[in-house]
Amino acid sequence: MFFEGSIDVKKTKMLTEGALLAAVFGIFVLVLSYVPLIGPVAIFFLILPFLIFCSKYPLKYLIVFSAACLFISMLAGTTALLPFALLYGGTGFVMGYCIQLKKSKLFIYLASSLTFLAGLIIGLFVSIKFFHLNIINENLKQLRESVNQSRTMLEQFGQQSSIENLNKMADSMVSLYQIYLPSFLLLFSFLAVFVLMAVNFPVAKRLGVPVPKWSPYREFRLPKSVLWYYVICLVLSMFIETDASSFLSKAVMNLLLIFEILVLMQGFSLINFYSYEKKWPKVFFVMAVIFAIIFSPLLYLVMILGIIDIGFDFRRYIRK
Repeated sequence: MFFEGSIDVKKTKMLTEGALLAAVFGIFVLVLSYVPLIGPVAIFFLILPFLIFCSKYPLKYLIVFSAACLFISMLAGTTALLPFALLYGGTGFVMGYCIQLKKSKLFIYLASSLTFLAGLIIGLFVSIKFFHLNIINENLKQLRESVNQSRTMLEQFGQQSSIENLNKMADSMVSLYQIYLPSFLLLFSFLAVFVLMAVNFPVAKRLGVPVPKWSPYREFRLPKSVLWYYVICLVLSMFIETDASSFLSKAVMNLLLIFEILVLMQGFSLINFYSYEKKWPKVFFVMAVIFAIIFSPLLYLVMILGIIDIGFDFRRYIRK
């Protein structure tokens, strides 16, 4: 939404605000580059200039603003920070433009998370292709080095049985890392964007950006088709071997994990809905989540509730 007034006033205001926000972005990049203690905090606010500017002005100006910010990031920092600028700038761009289009907060969250995920994947590809840096292999290398250090310490103390358990645990961790890496990237993207929205939306709201609100969690509902996809993945998982080198196996295992998390969210949403309908204190739902996480077998019960709610619209009977 472009503010009212003459064309000259509009352009002047836009240029002034764009220059100011681009300068703020440059300051964040400088802090991230050269201030060790505060730098990690600055990364949470890299999307803020994009979020503010992109929520107000037409698309053609947003592209120019984004290009200017990327150029400033190269001047203020180093080329090593360019992927961060692209990742967080692109996410802020999508957030702001979705706000301008008056999309719901859930839509903004999903679109921004997928943008963040795409940025991560592109960043991994670029680092491998052009900088010959495989972050995945580096993480595995660090994991193996930590295991070797622990093994050396156990050998010094003569804990042979503990070494065997450590070796099994290490092999299991490496296998899980290789199998569930796509899910880890997806979950990390959604978690990162959730934190970014929680940090930046209140600030943007104070600066006049009309950020939308979340719908109550008790209204969270998954389509019934999710249940069929979950069942299909569950059946397939029974007939394939868990092999990190098999594409089909990794695909099924990752999809199964994602659907299990979604069903779990549906189950918690049902508990929240039930406590709301019964007018129980909000602390009941909080305690239910904490107990389910602490006593992990309860998570299976929550998943069953989620499956029932998706398939049979359990909330309709609760209202009666």
